[in-house]
Amino acid sequence: SEFNSSIAEKQNQTMFKESQSTKDVSHLQGRDRDDVVDCTFASRYMSEPIPKSVMPESSIPANVVHQVIKDLRTLDARPNLNLASFVTTWMEPQAQELIMDSLNINFVDTDEYPSCQEISNRCVAMLAQLFHSPSVDALGNGDAVGAPTVGSSEAIMLSGLAMKKRWQERRAEENLDTTKPNLVMGNQTHVCWEKFCRYWDVEARYVQVEEGRYCATPELIAARCDENTIGVVSVFGSTYTGEFEDTEALDAMVTKMNKENGWNIVIHVDGASGAMVAPFVYPDVKFDFRLDNVASINISGHKYGLVYPGLGWAIWRDAEALPESMVFYCDYLGTVERSITLNFSRGASQIIAQYYQLLRLGREGYRKIMINLTSIARHIKKAIEKTGHFEILSQDVGVPLVAFRLNKIKGNHGGEHRRLYDEFQLADRMRTAGWVLPAYKMPEGAEHVKLMRITIREDFSMTMADQVIQKLNESVEWLDNHFTISKDELNDLATQALGKQFSRMDSKVLRTVSGLLRPC
Repeated sequence: SEFNSSIAEKQNQTMFKESQSTKDVSHLQGRDRDDVVDCTFASRYMSEPIPKSVMPESSIPANVVHQVIKDLRTLDARPNLNLASFVTTWMEPQAQELIMDSLNINFVDTDEYPSCQEISNRCVAMLAQLFHSPSVDALGNGDAVGAPTVGSSEAIMLSGLAMKKRWQERRAEENLDTTKPNLVMGNQTHVCWEKFCRYWDVEARYVQVEEGRYCATPELIAARCDENTIGVVSVFGSTYTGEFEDTEALDAMVTKMNKENGWNIVIHVDGASGAMVAPFVYPDVKFDFRLDNVASINISGHKYGLVYPGLGWAIWRDAEALPESMVFYCDYLGTVERSITLNFSRGASQIIAQYYQLLRLGREGYRKIMINLTSIARHIKKAIEKTGHFEILSQDVGVPLVAFRLNKIKGNHGGEHRRLYDEFQLADRMRTAGWVLPAYKMPEGAEHVKLMRITIREDFSMTMADQVIQKLNESVEWLDNHFTISKDELNDLATQALGKQFSRMDSKVLRTVSGLLRPC
């Protein structure tokens, strides 16, 4: 005790001397002491809480703020190990340089930066030609109609509005009611469709999925259509299973409905994930403007368009498919500008990056990449099936991903048992090695189905595929040999044994329910 007191006293004396020495800063001529100490972690800011929700009164040195934010992001997942996301996580250095060079460019300033609008127009023409728009010829010449957007969500809002306005204008000309528009689609659609219907007062009519059928069929969609239907949505690449809905069969059904009822229902293709895959891997699959009733297509440039996050595209069949009432002409930036986007200011960097990819890769490059991704997906599917632990839910034709769920296991007596863990616990176990595999439930109608997904992107190699399969096997083995149970499951067991629920885990509960638990 005396020894500790002596050490503490000497430490206090040393700290007092240091504090006194720091007061002698006349040679600094008014500068803060921290400004002289170059070491980031010697700064007082590192020993004090940084404001989280209130702007600080005083400035903080750049190196300190940089380090604080860097530390804050330390535990985030590595993008290339995030197998939940469809979004591009790698681009060539030359593309990144172009992005950096244009980060400070406002795309809407067309008079000051005319090349950006020209680049956008060229991208729209290339995409329109890729999707067989009748408004352009084989060389891309003509009046391609489309716009860059902030992801597919904005593209969907614009395309949905175009369908609604066309329906309203047509009904108004016939002196018919225009107050009850509806949109028909499968309920496996992206949440942005629900947002569109809620924001723009359109009734959403969903075709619910069911176990074994995770997409809408033309017959089920047709059963929900009527004279107030502004359009139907074909999900060309489900985020749940990657499956393509049969747009060609839906087109035939829409033609039949329109002819029999005198309607003018059109199709919008949600090609956020699949529209940049099918033309190169499945060229014979018709989903685009080769089908007469397809009025518009949305594409996520930041998914299989191979551009970093923040870019989508809305492409219309022709000028007739886009109501003139949606087109604005602005001239207060120095030149007349044609605008068909919901927002105004936006960066030009992703648009420039898309042009780079379209030029750099061409059809040959996109074809090689998409075929490669599809081959890796098939390799993973076979490897997952070989483990004997999983059931594959994704289809052979679709977005390059593998969706799967845990299968039931056979006990010693030959009967089937569910495992003592689920896909969510398996996903947590995979996270310990850095792998991010999403675990989720199917939408209403099959919400009891839990599944996982491995999304294949350009920077996902065959070597990484083998590594994730190995970790899946190790994780299943670990969970098979370690008792894991949720609070809800324990409550169920306690209710059976004790006739009541419990508030905490204790030995009494374990002793009581132990007789209810036995190995399979």
